[in-house]
Amino acid sequence: MSDTTADPKPSADGLPGLCRHLRTKRYYYGSTDEVLEVAELSTTAQFWCLRTMRVVGPDEGYVTAAACRAGRSCCETTDA
Repeated sequence: MSDTTADPKPSADGLPGLCRHLRTKRYYYGSTDEVLEVAELSTTAQFWCLRTMRVVGPDEGYVTAAACRAGRSCCETTDA
């Protein structure tokens, strides 16, 4: 039996430091730590925006883990 507290799933509200609308396939089957690692280290991960359902955001900029952070006009982080 697996312990879900040891391997928490990412929140529906997004990941810390990243836009809450940013998604990658890993988001749906990895733990928060695994998803953050892919976001930080992967050069091949495919990302999309939940607001546009495309690889470009509402501001017409590319959707990447590096770009979809606080400071971008369309970014909505979960950080307070």
